[in-house]
Amino acid sequence: MAKDQRLKVYLIRHGETLWNREGRCQGITDIPLTEKGYCQARSIAEALRGEPLSLVLSSPLARARETAAVIAEMHGLTVETATELQEWNQGELEGLAGPELLGNHKAFFERWFKDPAGTAPPGGEPLQSLQNRVWPVIDALRERSLNGPIAVVSHNMTIGTILCATLGLDLAYIHRLRLNVGSRSTIEFVPLGLFSAWVLTALNDRSHLADGLH
Repeated sequence: MAKDQRLKVYLIRHGETLWNREGRCQGITDIPLTEKGYCQARSIAEALRGEPLSLVLSSPLARARETAAVIAEMHGLTVETATELQEWNQGELEGLAGPELLGNHKAFFERWFKDPAGTAPPGGEPLQSLQNRVWPVIDALRERSLNGPIAVVSHNMTIGTILCATLGLDLAYIHRLRLNVGSRSTIEFVPLGLFSAWVLTALNDRSHLADGLH
């Protein structure tokens, strides 16, 4: 990519799964899309129809791959996967919801809200480790010879750490980012005078979703 060239990356959170609907912790557990999730994926694909996408990159987990496949098909592309883009490993929290989650792991959440970067779920992964594995994949996109925008399909916490890196924010600010299922956020690598930088140009955009798909 030339130094004066802009690069646009759509960060897309996958469509709905049953665990999303039930409010369960869904990290690396491989859960497929619901029919509503597929409808959300089709809405995203339609919204990007006019974009000359050069690459569709996805987490290998089914809910992301299935969303990415719908987008890629509309553009005549295949899906490229990167293991680094999979969701935060939530360890013993995986599959838990409601009182079972908050009641049994209150001490963890108290520590995590104070220090999300360094506090790992029991048997899981610190958010700093998540950011350390995912951000180099995103930043390296500007070194590839691509001639159009890129769609990256991933997950809530994964995208959250990308946005913190984009904005130079401490991971403590991840609690203040909302990224709904079926949403798209946009970052761009742009020339800024003598320098170039990643900037955020859209956050949690769901304008493409009909009322029943929110």
